[in-house]
Amino acid sequence: MVGFEEFTDPRLVAIYDRWEQVRPDYDFYRDLAATMRAEAVVDIGCGTGQLAVELARRGHRVTGVDPSPVMLAVARHRTGGELVRWVEGDATCLGAGGYDLAIMSGHVVQVITDDRALLATFAAIRQGLRPGGRLAFDSRNPAARGWTRWTSDRSRRILAGGVEVWLQDTRVDADLVTYDIHYSFPSGEELVSHNQLRFRSYGWLSQTLVDTGFQVDPIDHEAPDLIFMARAAPARQPVVLRIYPSTSGEWLAAVLYNSSDTVTTPITGLDTTGILQRLRNLGVPQELVLNELERLDLGWDVRDEVHQRSEADMADWRRTDRQRHEQLKREFQRRRNSE
Repeated sequence: MVGFEEFTDPRLVAIYDRWEQVRPDYDFYRDLAATMRAEAVVDIGCGTGQLAVELARRGHRVTGVDPSPVMLAVARHRTGGELVRWVEGDATCLGAGGYDLAIMSGHVVQVITDDRALLATFAAIRQGLRPGGRLAFDSRNPAARGWTRWTSDRSRRILAGGVEVWLQDTRVDADLVTYDIHYSFPSGEELVSHNQLRFRSYGWLSQTLVDTGFQVDPIDHEAPDLIFMARAAPARQPVVLRIYPSTSGEWLAAVLYNSSDTVTTPITGLDTTGILQRLRNLGVPQELVLNELERLDLGWDVRDEVHQRSEADMADWRRTDRQRHEQLKREFQRRRNSE
């Protein structure tokens, strides 16, 4: 994630909620949770926790997940913050099958600019939902070209407390938009948050949701804000895996499921363990991957490679564990000597 000092700098996090005193998208998520009678809700990218706390006050059992400890510190100390379980991390922390509804408000999916990371996020959410559970999120429609309004003249405004803010230096590279947010405080202090968002198309997001095990509800794909709702589809079982080079020389892995769906993902440059991790996100068991790699006869023992990597990982873990124990013993000894 590039920059985004507004999520990590305590001075900017302290004024984060001043951008919008009333969030119109929150009504949608509150109503959806109520209509679904969702018992367990997870708010991924919960930020300072405003929506998570509101949902908890309405009787939902809420988990708020965010990678920023600074944002979570504000969330925990918010009035009603004790009603929510706060988790520092991302969607991979969810575990299996515990939630009725997952939400990603405030264009969180655009902050995840790496396509592989977003695919892994959707896959983790799918795993974390109960059968029939739902995912809801919003993403700006690239067709609306909203970034054209991100200029200092058109975006300048005064937040509560007299902080002047504006956007400028917007750069566009295909679907990736980079921009800066400037903050001018009454004290004279000036700060800048360097941000980057990916404006993915309706088609790309819909297909990625399907690829990670969701059934996508019809939406208005011409609206300035794309509001996605998707239901956790019945679990698909991979039945065939084929790894092959494309006409351009890129290596691809195609997974055929018992639902007749086929998902293709690039694997160029990955070693065996990297391929295993990539395909694990698509539900492909390790044995199916190893069998296919052996069929290709790549010139090395793929099973031995995985075994050696596992042994190396265990050796690293043992070394780290010994270092941790030695540190604890030294700290214990220092405490005893100081008594």
